[in-house]
Amino acid sequence: MPPQSMESGMTQLEDPQAVVIVDPYSTGCLVAQEILRRGYRLICLWTKGFSEEMKAHVPISCGKLTYDYVLEEKATHEQTKEAVLHTGLPIVGCLAGGEAGVDLADALSEALGVRTNGTAIPNRRDKKIQQELAKAAGLRSVRQAAGDELSQVEEFLRTEPYPIVLKPTESAGSDGVKLCHTYEEAVEHFHTLMQSQLVNGGECPAVLCQEFLRGKEYVVDHVSRDGVHKTTMVWVYDKRQANGSAFVYFGMLPVDSESEEARILIPYVRTVLDALEFKNGASHGEVMMTADGPCLVEMNCRAHGGDGNWRPLCRALTGGFSQVEGAVDALLDEEAFHRYPERPPSPFKAAGQEIILVSYSKGKVKGTPGYDVIRCLPSFVYLETGIKEGSYVDYTTDLVTGIGSAILMHEDPQVLQKDVDFIRYLEEINGFFTYETRLEALKRPRGDSYVMPSILEPKIIQYPFSSDGPNLVRHMSNDRPELRGGLIRRMTTVDASKEVVVVVDPYSTGCLVAEEIFKRGYKVIALWTDGFSEEMKKHIPLSCTSLTYHAEVTEPKTGLADTEKLVIKAAGTLRVVACIAGGEAGVDLADQLSERMNVRSNGTGIPNRRDKKIQQELIAAKGMRSIRQAAGTTFAEVEHFLRTESYPVVLKPTESAGSDGVKLCHDFNEAKEHFDVLMKSQLVNGGDCPAVLCQEFLRGKEYVVDHVSRDGVHKTSMVWVYDKRETNGAAFVYFGMIPVPSDSPEAKILIPYVRKVLDALEFKNGPSHGEVMMTPDGPCLVEMNCRAHGGDGNWRPLCRALTGGHSQVDSSVDAYLDKQAFLTLPSIPPSPFKAAGQEVILVSYARGIVKSTPGFDTIRTLPSFVYLETGVKPGTKVDYTIDLFTGIGSVILMHHDEAILKADVEQIRHLEKNNLLFEYEPALEQLRSPSHPGKAKHAHRRVFSSGRVDLY
Repeated sequence: MPPQSMESGMTQLEDPQAVVIVDPYSTGCLVAQEILRRGYRLICLWTKGFSEEMKAHVPISCGKLTYDYVLEEKATHEQTKEAVLHTGLPIVGCLAGGEAGVDLADALSEALGVRTNGTAIPNRRDKKIQQELAKAAGLRSVRQAAGDELSQVEEFLRTEPYPIVLKPTESAGSDGVKLCHTYEEAVEHFHTLMQSQLVNGGECPAVLCQEFLRGKEYVVDHVSRDGVHKTTMVWVYDKRQANGSAFVYFGMLPVDSESEEARILIPYVRTVLDALEFKNGASHGEVMMTADGPCLVEMNCRAHGGDGNWRPLCRALTGGFSQVEGAVDALLDEEAFHRYPERPPSPFKAAGQEIILVSYSKGKVKGTPGYDVIRCLPSFVYLETGIKEGSYVDYTTDLVTGIGSAILMHEDPQVLQKDVDFIRYLEEINGFFTYETRLEALKRPRGDSYVMPSILEPKIIQYPFSSDGPNLVRHMSNDRPELRGGLIRRMTTVDASKEVVVVVDPYSTGCLVAEEIFKRGYKVIALWTDGFSEEMKKHIPLSCTSLTYHAEVTEPKTGLADTEKLVIKAAGTLRVVACIAGGEAGVDLADQLSERMNVRSNGTGIPNRRDKKIQQELIAAKGMRSIRQAAGTTFAEVEHFLRTESYPVVLKPTESAGSDGVKLCHDFNEAKEHFDVLMKSQLVNGGDCPAVLCQEFLRGKEYVVDHVSRDGVHKTSMVWVYDKRETNGAAFVYFGMIPVPSDSPEAKILIPYVRKVLDALEFKNGPSHGEVMMTPDGPCLVEMNCRAHGGDGNWRPLCRALTGGHSQVDSSVDAYLDKQAFLTLPSIPPSPFKAAGQEVILVSYARGIVKSTPGFDTIRTLPSFVYLETGVKPGTKVDYTIDLFTGIGSVILMHHDEAILKADVEQIRHLEKNNLLFEYEPALEQLRSPSHPGKAKHAHRRVFSSGRVDLY
């Protein structure tokens, strides 16, 4: 029959006797409390060097503990014994309250002549000694070596297959445990450990190097008296792959004592206890069920840790007892101990488990609504977490990034399972926390970046994809002849070789336009605007291989007339026949100079048509849907708008390229802060921010409509839609850019709208790149870029395949230099398309330092592969993709067979989801459960259910 409940032993002793508890922390405090409840007096004894932090580690369920005496370990065991006896209390027991107290408890109990495990094995908590004793008893044990000098373990580290586990020979929880993947990493961690202080206090005595055990991880808890062992619970850890980590702890589940695993594990662990000559007290054995049977990881000669949060669950599962009461009965109540069953009842009396909480997002916590929900679940018993308002949460990949644990228990297994499923659902939808807002990419990643000093200090924001410009890794397919366009020579004069075209700020796609001009026989002058960054001048697409400039000149500070003189001088005897913007920063100068030199121009009737505020005002004047907005160079000019407009609100420079400085602000204070940041910033193309534009946040599907124009005649070169999805805890992440058929309902609305925008802006000549949101009340301009579609023109081969031969690049040149060719262009792209294709924007579901990029090699072999651009290479630090800054690259795919394209897209998504794009450098891996006591990342909050009488 089960032992009496702990309440039955509450009578006060007539002649109070005392128990010494060494290092009572975590579950040891519950054991101490149980001893006090039995009427015994209590002496707390702290070992030398035990940390003050761990002395304060008292479980919430324990309440306030009051000791009769608090002593410190003396220089010798004899002196410590004398200090204990000096209290004058009759000592009837001495036990370890935590891992660090085991050795002293054994020595002192032996010296006091009370129930003991003795010192015949001088240091049974030494993990190396444990394995040697298990091996001597004929049990499966771990291959290992240990020492306090590298020479003592070097041979093992050089000959044992990797990975290898390194840890202190004496430690608690996951203290110092690391999985090392190379000899060099193992040597480094060896030296780190030998210079470290352990969580309980004191230095690392030696380092243990062990084989890495593969299998399912179990815990077997016992209480023992005079060599009789009784199993209080068997647990199994629920470990899964998550967030790019090979295994993450998801929970700890009780194992039925009649199960096949328990029938193997229990005898094995009892034999280990006998081999260690462990005869009295609580023990916590950790065992791996390997392919060739159970193998000891380590035996902890004290109670199961984790603050004893599992105690109410164990009492419900067993019908009234746990290891806590069992440890006290083993020490102080022989009759009660013998009433314990040999192992827990089967089946259990209730259903329950520990849920270890997993984060799939990151950010600074603003609120914890998910925890409030958990506390309302029918099966809720206990919640422990270090997360509170102001904490920074990261993706859970190991012990350090865990976000808490919950104990659940209910008589009805279906209720339990429903609650478990609901908690997992909360994790998946990132429902635990609300976060403070952060910079969000409202424009898709492109071959542009953003150099922005913070309020406090200069900082260059860099990210793996589309930030490094000349440092990007680019791969173009070389074995697909259909991607190589032939040399096009279309002459607008008798001899183009005597003519020159000025391209202002030719970078990204502008280089391809310049190259197309060059291929047609014209000379090209690169005119750089004043302040244009040297980095961006080097931003030349991989596919641009044959461009040579006739001359490169820089806009003088002395004005337009001197600029014209400089260009004419550079042209020499050549006649300037066109002046084109090669990038966003070159639009204004191209308009001014083309007008002055009397070549095809958009003119200066609208002095700054790339100003996003002006764009919105012009279309509003034409009665078109436009964005509510305000702009200014001082905060006073936008303050009223920011105080009255519904949040979130978009802030960005009035002139910018790509996502340069764009931020979604969720409250007034955040908007004011970003306004100040922008007005102190330098834009990616060079130069200061002229003014800040504050706009309503448009909700809907995002489209891009690209045109080429000549003398006010607009021809659509392509319509695109962005594939945006929720992932990695971010509201939306760009997954791709997909061409939209010109006869689709969306295109039939978008194309006329965008052409009206161009007319309102008096944009008559050249390429344009319009960004439009399809809102519930129709299309609304985000912004009109009066230059070619960016992204290095990587989409050009795809467009040529989709349309049957033309793209915005070559059509732009036609618009300026070949009237007949322009007239023959169709007004809209053909429908259906002549091929199938899209851009796939690559998404990371893991983080780490990249060792190699095997996934990129796989992508380049796909039948539809055209182009790959990425900033990721060996040595790059990759993070979870949640925005522009954490993007990892983009791929252009195209094939005439739509089924092949679809299969290739699915293959890429498979590589992403299974973290096969990259091989990472080995990182610190936690090999022990988060339920172990140790140093926490955050100060822990603990909440017990206060409305369940069945727990007490």
